[in-house]
Amino acid sequence: MSSDDWYRNKDWNESIEDHFYSKLKRARTQRDQYLVIQALTLADKHPKVTLRLVNEYFESRIDQFDDVRALLAKANAYFALSDLERCIAAFKEVLGREREFPKHQTGVYLDYPYLVATRKIEHEYVNVIDVLDEHIGRLTFPLDYYKWHASKALINNDGSEAQKALDAAKVKRSGFRFHQDLGLVGKKHEKTIKHLCKTST
Repeated sequence: MSSDDWYRNKDWNESIEDHFYSKLKRARTQRDQYLVIQALTLADKHPKVTLRLVNEYFESRIDQFDDVRALLAKANAYFALSDLERCIAAFKEVLGREREFPKHQTGVYLDYPYLVATRKIEHEYVNVIDVLDEHIGRLTFPLDYYKWHASKALINNDGSEAQKALDAAKVKRSGFRFHQDLGLVGKKHEKTIKHLCKTST
């Protein structure tokens, strides 16, 4: 890791933490951004550290510029901890901040419905359908279309939507000239795809 990546540590221990905070203490600008980037980077592997960094961000932040990403880090951490209730609550916070700051957008408008649909969290169904319909104009990549249609298919047991999701999953080139592999449906969705195959028939 280069000296410029001190806030992108993929692992965490006492030594790394000491180095991170020594650099953070000397950072005259962008302190909020460094905290959030580190929180996002650690969310999957060290979710409890991420939650601590997010709390620190909100306690000391200068402005609200990085709020959306900080809340996304919190949601990802709770997902890693299998705390779906708090994960969903954080997703909703992200969507609320995105409405306040439209230029700060994430993929939560898809991740939240897809989580609800694949985990069959029925009391969230009405809300996620509204979220999907509200943001349909943002769909860009094959993965976006897959998650959008898959969520609708699973919630409504809709064969037509399932087929549209499967069609998106088959796309092997993104259509972007220099990033042909960007935004494609990966292997981690195979289990859901198998279920969609049954729904589409």
